Amino acid sequence: MSGTDDLFPDATAHPAAAVPPAVPVTPPAAPGAVVAPAAAVRRRGVGVAAFVLGPLALLGDLVGIIIAFATFASAITNIGTELDNVDDSLGALLGVIIVEFIIFFGGIVFGLLAVILGIVAAVRNRGRVLGVFGVIFGLVVLISHVVLLVAVTTSGNVPGVTS
Repeated sequence: MSGTDDLFPDATAHPAAAVPPAVPVTPPAAPGAVVAPAAAVRRRGVGVAAFVLGPLALLGDLVGIIIAFATFASAITNIGTELDNVDDSLGALLGVIIVEFIIFFGGIVFGLLAVILGIVAAVRNRGRVLGVFGVIFGLVVLISHVVLLVAVTTSGNVPGVTS
């Protein structure tokens, strides 16, 4: 016997211990009876996905705007240094252009997915409210991107684009 026997007594039932109630057993159905299926829990995964993608697209646009303004403000405050070191300036500008390109077209993809999944959620009643909000956010992103794309391409200031 070790010194820990007093710490861990046996698991034998005491006569005054409460016994848990027995789980009622349902009798099996008759061979020809139709058994109703248990109520299925409604899943809202599609609506949640639309609701997450819509604001993510909006958030991506806001991040893109902040990056553009921060880069512009940095270029203005360091204008003398920027003109002396043209290679670094062009490299930074190219990096910002690549990031903005990814954000712009990523926002279009996320907006389209939010609209499609939101419509599916609303039609199939799989998170209808979240799906509607996903559609609203997705449409805001898509409309803003289309307006920006039309404004830039019709301005006449884009290299390689002739009007």
